[in-house]
Amino acid sequence: MVLPLFRPQDRGGCLPIAYFHAMARLGIEGVVVVEPQDIFVSVGYFDDTEAVIDVDRCRKRGIPILRREIGGGPVLLGPGQVFYNVVLKRNDPRIPKSVLKTYEEFSKPIVATYDALGVKTAFKAVNDLVVKDSHKKISGQGAADIGDMFCFVGAILRDFDTALMAQVIKVPEEKFRDKLQKTLEENVTSISKELLQVPSRESVEGRLITELASFFGDVEIRPLPTEVVALAHEVVEELQDSAVVYAPRSRRYDALRIREGVTFRAGLHKAVGGLIRAKVVVEDEVIKEVFISGDFTIMPKGGLKELESFLRGVPFVKESVTSQADRFLRESNVEIPGVSANDLAEAIVGG
Repeated sequence: MVLPLFRPQDRGGCLPIAYFHAMARLGIEGVVVVEPQDIFVSVGYFDDTEAVIDVDRCRKRGIPILRREIGGGPVLLGPGQVFYNVVLKRNDPRIPKSVLKTYEEFSKPIVATYDALGVKTAFKAVNDLVVKDSHKKISGQGAADIGDMFCFVGAILRDFDTALMAQVIKVPEEKFRDKLQKTLEENVTSISKELLQVPSRESVEGRLITELASFFGDVEIRPLPTEVVALAHEVVEELQDSAVVYAPRSRRYDALRIREGVTFRAGLHKAVGGLIRAKVVVEDEVIKEVFISGDFTIMPKGGLKELESFLRGVPFVKESVTSQADRFLRESNVEIPGVSANDLAEAIVGG
C-alpha cells in the first residue's frame, strides 16, 4: 500500500506540529516531513506547564508555548530539526501490538537515515535513539492515539540548541541553570556536533524519505490536502490557547529526563543549619554526579568535596542516600552544624 508523504510549504510559527494533529482528526493516513523555521516550546499532554517551563523567560524571548496531544516531556523545537510524523489507522497491520515494539520497529528507518548521513545510531528503549559510540541521545520519539488514528512522531536533529533548551526549562533557582546546560551538552547531541558540520535540510529530508519508503514499502509525495491545511491553522490556535497550555495537569517532574536512563534534578531544602542546594545527575538510577551548595556551615571546608565524592555511586533512593550521608557524618571528621543526613537526602532526592 502506497503511503502518502507530505512536505508542507508553510513552516512558520508552530504550524509544523499541527499538521499531524489535523490529519489524525480527519482520519487521513500519511507521513509529514517538515522542518520548522521558527522556535517554539512543546509540552507533553500531561505536563504541568508552569512547573516545567520558565514561562516568563519564554515570554520575554518571544518563544511560543503549546501543548501537543502526545505525551512525553517538554522540548524545544525549531530550525535544525526535521520532523517525521507518521499517522496510520489504529488497525493498520504494520503497527505492532506492543507499544515498545512499535517504538523499536518504527525507529528502523530513522536509524538508517542517521547511519546513511554518517552518524551510527541505535535504538534504546523506551523511545530514544543514541549515538553508538558515546550513547548520547540524538532523537526522542513519541506515540499516541488521536481519535481512531495512531501517531508516531520524532525529529532528525541536524542541529540542536542545548543552551537555549536550558534557558526555557524551569529550575528552582538560577544557580542551577549552568549545571543543567552542562548536563544537556554531555548527554544530547546532533548531526552537526557529531560531524562538525550541519548537513542541509534538503539532504536530510531526501535521505529520510528514501528510508521511510524502504521501510513502509513505498511512499508517494503529494501536496497536503486543503482540508488538512485549513484544520491545521485552527488546531495550532487551539494548542496555544492559554486554557489548553495552562490546564491543570498532574506531572510536575521531580527530575528532568535528559535521555533514556539519565535525569537531572535540582533540589532545595531548608535545614536548621541553613539552606541546602543540590544538583544531581542520575544515571541508571544511581547518582553519577552531585554538587552541594548553600548557606550552611561545613568544617573543614574541604569536607564538602569529600561528601560529594562519598555520595557518588549510591542508589538514587532516599533511604540509601540518608544511610550513606549518615555514615559519612559518623566516620569522617567533617561537621555540618544543624544539618542531618536526612536533610541532605531531602535536598538530593526530595521528600
